[in-house]
Amino acid sequence: MKTLEQYFSEQPLLPDDQVAPFEKSELSEAEQAFLTKYLGVTDTDKKSVARHINAPDPVQVMAGPAELPEVSPEPPVKHAPEHKTPGHVGPQLPGPAHAQKTLRDQEELQLIGFRLAEQEYALPIDVIQEVIRAVAATRLPSTPAFLAGVVNLRGKVTPLVSLRVLLGIPAGEDKFVVVCRHAGLQLGLQIQAVSTMHRVAQNRIDWGIESLLGVQNDFITGLIRSENHRLIGILSLDHIVHTLLKT
Repeated sequence: MKTLEQYFSEQPLLPDDQVAPFEKSELSEAEQAFLTKYLGVTDTDKKSVARHINAPDPVQVMAGPAELPEVSPEPPVKHAPEHKTPGHVGPQLPGPAHAQKTLRDQEELQLIGFRLAEQEYALPIDVIQEVIRAVAATRLPSTPAFLAGVVNLRGKVTPLVSLRVLLGIPAGEDKFVVVCRHAGLQLGLQIQAVSTMHRVAQNRIDWGIESLLGVQNDFITGLIRSENHRLIGILSLDHIVHTLLKT
């Protein structure tokens, strides 16, 4: 069986000739909100902005979810299922929360795990477009510390988010970027390394644990209890995007 790293290295790059240049593409509402907030530009300013944003040649190490191999599910926890009232979906998340609510309705989740320092985190595979090697970003003035910069990635304005700053993790070398698209915005999350894939039953996940983890972990929407008794934090992409765009 191939290792995850071997699989990633064999994935083909996305066809660049099928991607519209940033200055010619249509902006989503979220993309326009990002450009307006951090650069003070409008849709008509795209061409001049594109000249100043680094457009790297990304090295893809993992394709999107349609290309991911099947992985065996982790066995469910052997205890009585939690009793929930009809329609219960957990606490209301800030920002557009539809995707997070949907996670709670699935019997089983497939996620990609990645490491930051000694801790593992995860994201559902359906929000991940690809994983690329770290790229140089264009730094923006007067921005929050968690915003590492912005790149023109495959024709899309793409903010790069430092999860270390966002989660209060000590500085370190982040060699990869998880590229996600959510709520109309493409963004990259800087990570240390990809670890593994998970298929997890709902009764192995504790939702709505933000208040237990503290204010710096508002961006964790759930905890996976793995077979080796380690806790894996599921990131809230809803909350990350909302924090990035809020006024």
